[in-house]
Amino acid sequence: MTTPRWLNSLLCTRPDLRPGRALLTPTWLASLALLGVNDHLLKGAGLVPGAVTGKLSDLVGMIVAPALLAVLLGLRSRRGLLLAHVAIAAVFAAIKLSPAAADAWSWLMGLVGVPWVITVDPTDLLALPALALGWRALMPAMSRPLPEFQPLRARFAQTAAICTGTLLCVATSSPNRGDEGEGDWGEGDWGETEFSETDNIEYQEIEADVYLSNNSEQEILVRTRDLLKDVQIDCIAVEADPGLLLTESLFAAGRTWTMPPSTNAAARDLDATWSRDCHAVRVEGDALSEPFVLFWRASDIPVLTVVGDIDDPSQHTDGAVILAPDPDGRLSVHESRRQIVFPIDLIPPADAAFPGPDVERLAWSTPPIGNGLQITALDQGPDGCLGVEFDAGKDFARWYFCLPVDSFPFAVDQFVNVEDFAGGDVVTVSRVADPQADPQEPVPAIELVASRGRVLPKLADTVLAAKADFDVSLAPDPICGTVARPNDISARYEDGPVQSLKTGETATFTGVDSTLSLWVAHAEERLVLNPVCAEGPDELGPDLEVVAVRTPQIP
Repeated sequence: MTTPRWLNSLLCTRPDLRPGRALLTPTWLASLALLGVNDHLLKGAGLVPGAVTGKLSDLVGMIVAPALLAVLLGLRSRRGLLLAHVAIAAVFAAIKLSPAAADAWSWLMGLVGVPWVITVDPTDLLALPALALGWRALMPAMSRPLPEFQPLRARFAQTAAICTGTLLCVATSSPNRGDEGEGDWGEGDWGETEFSETDNIEYQEIEADVYLSNNSEQEILVRTRDLLKDVQIDCIAVEADPGLLLTESLFAAGRTWTMPPSTNAAARDLDATWSRDCHAVRVEGDALSEPFVLFWRASDIPVLTVVGDIDDPSQHTDGAVILAPDPDGRLSVHESRRQIVFPIDLIPPADAAFPGPDVERLAWSTPPIGNGLQITALDQGPDGCLGVEFDAGKDFARWYFCLPVDSFPFAVDQFVNVEDFAGGDVVTVSRVADPQADPQEPVPAIELVASRGRVLPKLADTVLAAKADFDVSLAPDPICGTVARPNDISARYEDGPVQSLKTGETATFTGVDSTLSLWVAHAEERLVLNPVCAEGPDELGPDLEVVAVRTPQIP
């Protein structure tokens, strides 16, 4: 089998390319100019949204970098150029997907005197197709020789392009101007440096409320992790023990900082977390003796301009968290102007209350709304859920209904009405007579109400109320990080006595001529929530699920 011509051309190892020629094309030069203007003028200026400037750097970087890398490595074959593209893609993908890779890259760049901060953000991989665009646009120029006229001028222009491209790709704009986390390859951690007559480096000022300060004699790598965008927290409840209640699963991949001695780094991404009433940041790093959580109210510590490096302790603001070596040589928090540092606690109290498991929740597929539906099949699956078939499946798909065992009071061949309310969070199934029977025989008045959401259902002759239990300690769910306070459900049927039920409990109430059975499947008030991970309501507050069945009283 012969190799296709296009593939053979792509993998050709003959030195027939001149990547330096691509550096003189309008496409490459325009991309380089856009990279420079975007990184050093537009970012942080407020003229263009940060999300746009961040993604724009990635896109034009995918066009600029491969040809530049090929020139720097002296690659002349198509295979070599392909490997340059693959290398750029691999490094870019690694630092955008892996915090460990981001740390390693920041450390490597720090060795050559160009500290970086990298935001781990998988959405930045959308820029990778630009590699193919660059290949297609620049390959024709690489296949042509340098112009025969004025070769020295052409080579001088190529050298200038190499130097300028290398400088702009490595020394990108400072993230401290408000562009952290906006999708750049990685950004110069301290921005542009200025050298005084004594060659002392003056690091650029930062905007921050809470910031880390390296009060050691060594350069360190630190990763700061903001809360995930969708995470919601009850500030009053969490501030009782942030180190326990805010688990690692609630935090994003984070930003990696290379911090030379005496320098400062903003603890949180101001753009991504500005609207919260309280802020939480997880701080990690190989140089730290232990990771820790920073937690503070937004109203307690204002955002201020902080100098880039501080030798005089009096220059620190209230948001300073000063890191210094402990007796073992590992870094730990030496001083914090406010009580905002909390050690991470992985072991909750023995009597702590965990959130109710999602596996025991009520659940149902879209109900077959209708009157006089005949149940023609009723099967219970291995997961405990019922599969209900109506009218022999002619008009309705099988309905799946997960509810407590023995709480479904209907049988095959019976006729029912099915309704839903509250946007589908309340389902009512009631027994009716055969609509085609003549004359219709009376049937027992049986009704099932299943309810889930933030409020309890309204039941005839019944008073329901939820009350939070403030006497228990709280512990987070180990997977989603949910923190919830247990609720007791109090119920009174007709004029009978009040009974109190907890999650998983059942009670039967006897009225004058009917009986009400109540199952509490879930009852809590959620205080920390990642709605992307956890089931139930998408907001903090009550999370209540009950099933009520009313049946005639047996004589």
